Amino acid sequence: MKMLRPMQAADIDAVVDVIDSHDDDDAAEARVSFEANGGIEDQYVLEQAGRIIGVTGYATPPGCDQTHWLSWTYVHDDFCDQGLGRQMITELIDHLRDQGGRKLFIKVSDYAEKDDAGNKVCIYAAALHLYKSLGFTEEIVLNDYYDDGESMTILGMRIATANSADASGPVITAEKPKVQFNSIFEISETDDSYSFGWHADAKRQFDVADVKLGVEDVQNRDGRAVFLSFPHNYEQIADTLLTAGFSFAGMLEDYFEDGIHEKHFVYTI
Repeated sequence: MKMLRPMQAADIDAVVDVIDSHDDDDAAEARVSFEANGGIEDQYVLEQAGRIIGVTGYATPPGCDQTHWLSWTYVHDDFCDQGLGRQMITELIDHLRDQGGRKLFIKVSDYAEKDDAGNKVCIYAAALHLYKSLGFTEEIVLNDYYDDGESMTILGMRIATANSADASGPVITAEKPKVQFNSIFEISETDDSYSFGWHADAKRQFDVADVKLGVEDVQNRDGRAVFLSFPHNYEQIADTLLTAGFSFAGMLEDYFEDGIHEKHFVYTI
């Protein structure tokens, strides 16, 4: 890499300060993430005159073929409007491409605050504009994800050229694994949004009664909504969720691998 270097444990305080110059809540979440086991893996910092002024990096979800998520990406407020954010992300994308990366995703909030004139201003509008100018495209909008009135947009960008071995694309067959829920948890960085943990190869497939039991548990925890996602080629899951009152929210294209997408569902309480 040219500008960036790998983040080290000794950098955490300085990196959190960079993030805190924009958002103290994100700074607190980032510290927890960085201090967790393996939390600084694949994270990078930008230095200028010996001072850390920027951070970026990526996370790699399990069970996917070269799929990555852009992680905490900030330039200290003192150094904004110099094109450094664009340079950092461009360098990171080049690094992922060299490593065989296939797709890169990013989550963006539409959180807005009132300015001095009383007008609502989306604090991530500039970041969203930057991502789109770099080639990211909108794939899903999950309404009221972070909180009532605060939605999440997921943008995706293909890093590597799609598999062209067969002009008709990969042949994707339907799969019939037995899927069962194994946990209920509040989603990080949200206010009362929940999800269900699950595993395949269970003894039996979850049914409508199982889904409703999970939703009831979330209601008892004063949850607002449940967000779930599954591979699109897992048969029967979509019908079961829709029958239980979930709505189809959208799909991340080629998420798990080329031709296997991730379907998203939401239940509003």
